Amino acid sequence: MDKMVLMVFGHEIWLEGMKGKGNNVDIKLMYGHNMKTDGHVDPKRISSVVYGPGRKKIVPDIKSKTDHHIVTFTGEKPGYYIPIVDLSPLVISKTKNDEYKQGPRKMYKNVVYAGAFHQMAKKIVPFGEVGKYKARHVHGILDFLPESPQLAKGTDISLTLLYEGKPVSGVTVKAVSKEEGKDLATGITNASGIVTFPITRKGTWMFIARHNDPSKAVEDEYDETVFVTTLVMETL
Repeated sequence: MDKMVLMVFGHEIWLEGMKGKGNNVDIKLMYGHNMKTDGHVDPKRISSVVYGPGRKKIVPDIKSKTDHHIVTFTGEKPGYYIPIVDLSPLVISKTKNDEYKQGPRKMYKNVVYAGAFHQMAKKIVPFGEVGKYKARHVHGILDFLPESPQLAKGTDISLTLLYEGKPVSGVTVKAVSKEEGKDLATGITNASGIVTFPITRKGTWMFIARHNDPSKAVEDEYDETVFVTTLVMETL
């Protein structure tokens, strides 16, 4: 299936941890589904910023590899660093013949749906003696705020989902296990934007949310904007 269509039906980006040298921190930017890679995205579509302690903004270096990109930044002082990656929105139109084409509806005939797909990925990276963790919203139209920066098997994790800086209810969230290669749980955010999952195994987990907003339509171009965001966390 064409990668453009795969993005409509479920492919996403995510950030996985790597170790750097010295004070450098390397993070992998991956593309695929359920934490299984499937090539990588066009580097021209990538923009990234890292928020350090005190909300300092760091512009990371991005290097392209065969099946992923590496996001690199320098930890200047102890604390939690939050790398964020945005992909420039991609507009995809669907015709009545079930053909998918890149570009707004005005470019094609017999379009039955057109959407602008905007993908984001986030990770929380401890560096040095971090001290107490405090959840904070620093960036992102659709953003996960976990109650803790790490997971522990046999406990629950609660995440608050923000849309344009405010808690959003009724959004379906999936919890994916990298080791299992599939989602192990699904939840829906409550009135406070909170969803809770049991952590049933050790390893790496990805939380993914998809939110459609018809109010972000543009006449004769697309009917809605679809925001997809991911947060990857590891067990202790």
